[in-house]
Amino acid sequence: MLLDTTLREGEQSFGTYLSMADRERILRGLAAVRVQEAEVGWAGREDLADMLALSARVAPGLAAAAWCRCRPEDLRTAATCGARRVCVGVPVSDAHLARRLGVGRPALLDLLAATLAEARALGIRHVTVGMEDASRADRDFVFAVARHAAAHGAHRVRLSDTVGLYTPLEVADMVRGLRAALDATRQDATAPRARRVSIGTHFHNDCGMATANALTALESGADCADVSVLGLGERAGVARLEELAAALVVRGRANLDLAPLRGLCAHVAQAAGLSVPRHWPVAGRDIFAVESGLHAHGVRRDPSLFEPFPPALVGGSRRLGVGRKSGVAAVAAALAELSILPPPDALPAIVKAVRELSATLRRPLTPAELTGIASAGSGVPERYRTGGAAGIALLSAPPVSDAPPTGGDDNDKPRHPRTADQGRARTREA
Repeated sequence: MLLDTTLREGEQSFGTYLSMADRERILRGLAAVRVQEAEVGWAGREDLADMLALSARVAPGLAAAAWCRCRPEDLRTAATCGARRVCVGVPVSDAHLARRLGVGRPALLDLLAATLAEARALGIRHVTVGMEDASRADRDFVFAVARHAAAHGAHRVRLSDTVGLYTPLEVADMVRGLRAALDATRQDATAPRARRVSIGTHFHNDCGMATANALTALESGADCADVSVLGLGERAGVARLEELAAALVVRGRANLDLAPLRGLCAHVAQAAGLSVPRHWPVAGRDIFAVESGLHAHGVRRDPSLFEPFPPALVGGSRRLGVGRKSGVAAVAAALAELSILPPPDALPAIVKAVRELSATLRRPLTPAELTGIASAGSGVPERYRTGGAAGIALLSAPPVSDAPPTGGDDNDKPRHPRTADQGRARTREA
């Protein structure tokens, strides 16, 4: 299961300010993808009640949660706003306990028990206990916190890699160990509650492993993984919704609709003032564009030879281009698609011209440019010929992409100016 935190973790990212219209589009997009759960805000956020109501109205099938600190008063605030599902942040590393909370391990366990008791008294139906900074915490204490949470009524415990240090092998070992510890607690006749407690994860991407860690966790026994659109979040962000969703669907592990993802990514990029690199997995505009001769030949024979999934699965489309890396077969095939059939002895010269112009322009050629090269010397107007600087300048318009917009490439600038009154309250969990 995926829990999207674009509207909590994502909104914490530096310089990101989403309007209510943006949030509504994100909620509708998550519902269209069939994401099961989302954090839509935090206790103390001025518009938490509005966000919970908005989620219930536009995405009724999405389980909406509010994030809280490990304090009974935060749960009371969330419940007053209408929250019936909460995620409680609990630091578990000694560094956070000493320097952030100023408490020891026993005091933390007492505070957690009191907070969970308050949740029961408030009638909150689902409580996740997020164990923050787990990757730098003592493993035995992490397990002790998880068992304590289970014994006092938590429905889910969440491993939070606050600074993105876990590796997939460490994650697999940690999740399996945590599952064994929780199952042992479940068999304890003295525990107040015998239900099965699920395992969630929250991986940051500081070392570029968040999505891999999330997938590994799910394949190692975790029940839920936190994600956000484009990985939006603090610093380098968290596991990316579009990547993890695609991996799960391709592996037959999830029933998600990937087709709306590119549009959702494009909107989040625009709203957050981000640029989506053209090679970005799932959302990049050029991920189904092929130029090199070997790949183009293979894709024309059978696209599955060089594609992990068909473009339509994620709402994309395929493009085959010719340029400096193209050979005779690729150029001939591209010309045939334009209903141009030059004599075989003319192809080497055409390929040479294609490569030279592409190298000059530093990009693949457009159909018009390819047509101009093939027609050169055949009575077509001079403006289509490729000899000299004037011809190159006339043929230098950028190629037209048939892929959906994805917020631009690396050189784009943010589209929305920032204003001082767009600030929002921040939470403290990773």
